[in-house]
Amino acid sequence: MKIKFLKTMFLLALSTSALTSCVGDDDYAIPTVFTYAFNEGFETSTTGSGSVEVPITLEGWVNYNASTSTPLSSRLWHARTFDDNIYAEFSSFYSTTGTNDVAWLITPAIDLTGTTGEVFSFSTKTRFANGYPLTAFISTDYDGTTAGIATATWTPLTFTAPTANDVFVSSGNIDISSYESDNVRIAFKYTGSRAGVTTTLQLDNVKITKN
Repeated sequence: MKIKFLKTMFLLALSTSALTSCVGDDDYAIPTVFTYAFNEGFETSTTGSGSVEVPITLEGWVNYNASTSTPLSSRLWHARTFDDNIYAEFSSFYSTTGTNDVAWLITPAIDLTGTTGEVFSFSTKTRFANGYPLTAFISTDYDGTTAGIATATWTPLTFTAPTANDVFVSSGNIDISSYESDNVRIAFKYTGSRAGVTTTLQLDNVKITKN
């Protein structure tokens, strides 16, 4: 009986060892957890559909069309949804003939004085592209008013743009760790016109990660 017992224990130990050896190190890997100085996916925005556009009105954001045409364009960045995902969108295709669009969407003031290693990223998608209409900027002296857009210092940001339609593409990681300010603002500017660039531009996942 003792021999049978020992034989059984040996087989159990051997089986346990074999099962454990099949588990790779990756199965115990701890997923990376990011902390954010800023994170906006527009998920709380009210969305429109068809010809109905509901402007982005998130707290602290500035949504403004600095059109200089006659007549002026008053269209703004608005929220749309597809596949249960909400995003910001603009297209000059729906603007009045003869107008141009200089549509700004600017974040609230972001405090980066207490963090380090900040990296900025966002996602964009184009539809019906006939030119790329988006530029992105960063500022530390913008006062949050529509009049102040023209007088603030805006530094252009280099990012990865989509090269094909209908696919969200990440901007890539943009190092903004040198901006030690409590008034950091990120601006997205759509430039187009009914007679020129009319690309539909969708914007999502505006994030600043921090250490």
